[in-house]
Amino acid sequence: MPQVRGLGAGVSRGNVNPLPKRRFHDDADAASGSASAHCGLSSGYQTGQGHSHGRPQLQPQTDYSDQQQQHPQDVETSTSSSGANIPWPSPAALTDPLFQDLDRTSRYYLAHFSERVCKDLVVRDTLESNPFRELIPLTRKHPLLLQILVATSAIHWSNIFCPVNEIPADLTSPAGYLSILRSRDLTAQQALIDALTAKQKAMNHLREVLDTVDPTGSEMALVAMNFFIKFDLIDLDKLGNQSWRAHLEGATSIMTLLNPDSNTDASSRMLRDRVITDSFIYNILGSTLASGGLAARVARQAFQFLPVMKRVELASYLSFPPDILNIILSASELSHGVSWANQALGAADKAISLIDQALAVDIPVWADYLRQHSLVEDLDSRVHLAAAHRSAACQYILQALPVVRSMRSIDTDLLLGDVLSHLAAIDENDPYFKASSWPTFIAGAETRDPEKRTWILTRMLSIWEVCPWGYLFTAVEMLKATWAMQDTRGSENVNWLHDLRGMGFENLIV
Repeated sequence: MPQVRGLGAGVSRGNVNPLPKRRFHDDADAASGSASAHCGLSSGYQTGQGHSHGRPQLQPQTDYSDQQQQHPQDVETSTSSSGANIPWPSPAALTDPLFQDLDRTSRYYLAHFSERVCKDLVVRDTLESNPFRELIPLTRKHPLLLQILVATSAIHWSNIFCPVNEIPADLTSPAGYLSILRSRDLTAQQALIDALTAKQKAMNHLREVLDTVDPTGSEMALVAMNFFIKFDLIDLDKLGNQSWRAHLEGATSIMTLLNPDSNTDASSRMLRDRVITDSFIYNILGSTLASGGLAARVARQAFQFLPVMKRVELASYLSFPPDILNIILSASELSHGVSWANQALGAADKAISLIDQALAVDIPVWADYLRQHSLVEDLDSRVHLAAAHRSAACQYILQALPVVRSMRSIDTDLLLGDVLSHLAAIDENDPYFKASSWPTFIAGAETRDPEKRTWILTRMLSIWEVCPWGYLFTAVEMLKATWAMQDTRGSENVNWLHDLRGMGFENLIV
């Protein structure tokens, strides 16, 4: 059996302690008066307080059930019963001359993008580490960029206007539950309409850009594709929708037109590198759960964009060492190139080699590399997350290439325990907590233990509280389907990856 090298990664390993308990409702609550027109479970948030990664601080919320429908920009003068301002960007943020040529709705959503959405796109939101705000001035020249940023901001706003801090753990469809709450809130409804309207306008502009594509247009089209994907990841109602795949394929095609080492200033290169890397990682992680040739298309570009990956690695949101990403990509490509029923001996040898490569990734050495570049802030968290990704990658390989089990005995309980112990060291007050959903999902799909399942589900719902993106509920739906299969089949081995694909679950979990 292979030995897991460096699992401790130079830091102490925590126990799998449950996160703080929260009260759970049942399905009946969603259909009852408890979900009133103002989404009475909890309230709005105020930015700029609490933890530095911008976690919302909950405050009481106004009840609009007896008022006429409001547009989000009209909320700036509304106050709650406690006197706290409803959390729409302050008027001062909207008087910047940059915004004055825009309609009032666009100005509000761009302000929300700057003040809140940008916080979700990086680990720590500082002027030096968040290149996404550089996109805002570009909206004056690029209507495509304006509309997709407005759309992304509006769909994000529709999720958080009535955030829920007590989500029923035993709901059949948590996303459906939140959609019910959103449908009963007039302001959230209007934000959703604004999001879909702006997205359609962005699609129209994208067609125009692609018809006359040039180097500058290619970069702008790639940014837009990246945010179309983010829109799909944020949207609560995307379960079963495969539009993210079309956007990923479009981004992959556009990346072939780019020179990854073009001469640009440092600030612009940081933004460009982040967009390229995000698209690259979305492709790799998307290929793990989806069928088809995503992995093969990305593999053809892997070498070209490796220098970009190395540059961004130092400030990576997901703390995913490039070596592990490349191993996952190779496993995805191999699994799609060999039929499940006829995985040959050669494929098994390659799969075993990939597991050995993953286990050989030396996390302490990787940490030293970060330390040499003076990246010591949150280093323990990055090490824990990287180690969790390493063992989760091994778990994925065993699912994607099941023939390896007949060639070598693998201690899957050891891998699961390693993922969980490293995740437990990254709690909900940690800036990297919101970046831990992929290994959390993989570990959840691997466990049959009720207590561990509850811990996984609680963690997923806690990530939502920090980063309210709808894909988290897609992950929960997939976990519930996996657990149902496992419980129905008893002691029989379940290849959850194969079965989820067969059920039509081909989603992007990041």
